[in-house]
Amino acid sequence: MINHLRWKLTAFNTFITGAILVGLTLLCLFVSEKDTRNQAFQNFTGTLGTASAYLGSQNRISVTWLRQMESTGRVCISIRDGDTPLFSMGLSAERQWLEADYQLARERAQTDYRLSTRTGGSCTFPMEGRDGQNYFAGVALISKGDRALELIFLYPLAELEQGIFRQRMVVGIGLGVGLALLWVFSWCFTGKMLRPIQESQQRQTRFTAAASHELRTPLAAILSAASAMEGADPTQQARFLDMLRREGQRMTRLIGDMLTLTSADNQSWDIHPEPVEPDMLVLDVYETYLPLAQEKGLKLSLSLPEELGQKGSWDRERIVQVLSILLDNAMSYTPAPGDIRLELLWGRGCARIRVSDTGPGVPDQEKTRIFQRFHRGEKARSDRGHFGLGLSIAWEIVKCHRGKLWVENAPGGGAAFVLELPVS
Repeated sequence: MINHLRWKLTAFNTFITGAILVGLTLLCLFVSEKDTRNQAFQNFTGTLGTASAYLGSQNRISVTWLRQMESTGRVCISIRDGDTPLFSMGLSAERQWLEADYQLARERAQTDYRLSTRTGGSCTFPMEGRDGQNYFAGVALISKGDRALELIFLYPLAELEQGIFRQRMVVGIGLGVGLALLWVFSWCFTGKMLRPIQESQQRQTRFTAAASHELRTPLAAILSAASAMEGADPTQQARFLDMLRREGQRMTRLIGDMLTLTSADNQSWDIHPEPVEPDMLVLDVYETYLPLAQEKGLKLSLSLPEELGQKGSWDRERIVQVLSILLDNAMSYTPAPGDIRLELLWGRGCARIRVSDTGPGVPDQEKTRIFQRFHRGEKARSDRGHFGLGLSIAWEIVKCHRGKLWVENAPGGGAAFVLELPVS
């Protein structure tokens, strides 16, 4: 489903962005080609004007000048005295095929632009030759006393069109490469954008599967106890009722934890920050758990810094919930007689609350996984009171407070969970 959506988003993004890119490129190419043709036409017109002015001021026409003008302006020139071409011996041998096009240019100038020896002047225009060759053509009449010389310029457009064609090929190849890179970028970008959704979907799938497995155990016990009660005598029914009550409470705790994590996933978890003194909060938690630790034969000690620290803007009940989860885990994993230490340390702009024990510790390969949902250590797997959700809930609460929670090895063995929260 996600991959299909990724393909569709990539294709859509490539199509829309590519269409805009192609449209703008074609527009720029059209403007560039138009400017190139206009510039070439203006240069051609200027060359014709320069030649006309030069010939008008000269009494003699040099073949050397004529050849130089043709080479510089990349034009073909014909000078006529009436209907007689001048320099026919010097130039016509290599350009006999142009005579028809020269004549066509004269006819266009006379019919379309009314150019005649009586009116004089000059004109320039695009023209298609008799063999399909395209030209810029120019005709100018140069007065020489009682006579007029006719100057005909032909500028072949083959080289200009080849340059434009090469430009189109380069732009086309560039567009192809650009669209390919756009597809690759869109594929990577949509993959990056969809990755959180895919990971969330995978987490939800794993969460649903794990939750179904966890709910099946107490539900099976409840159904079994209810079935056994039907044929049990009154003295045994009390035992089955007690089992029903315990398993019902277990299901209630599990469902509550699941709803808590669901609220965190939906970002609908209400956090009510208030000014909190970290040392007083840690002291209150210590006093709450001291009797429970003594009942289990464990020693719970407290360490507070001598200097006063700053207050934190925290949700007090949520942070107490985190510390309760950490202390419950420590008491579950630490065999009697064992030591559990609760201490507060001041850091730069933060308060660090550390819960350490003398239990078996956390293996290195487990340290990055214990905050995952429904992940439990070996001892917790046999403990029906642990579902593997406590540390996940604690991690979500700490994340909402923009803090950090991690586990490390405690000095002398055991595990140490460190809670770091910002203070103002």
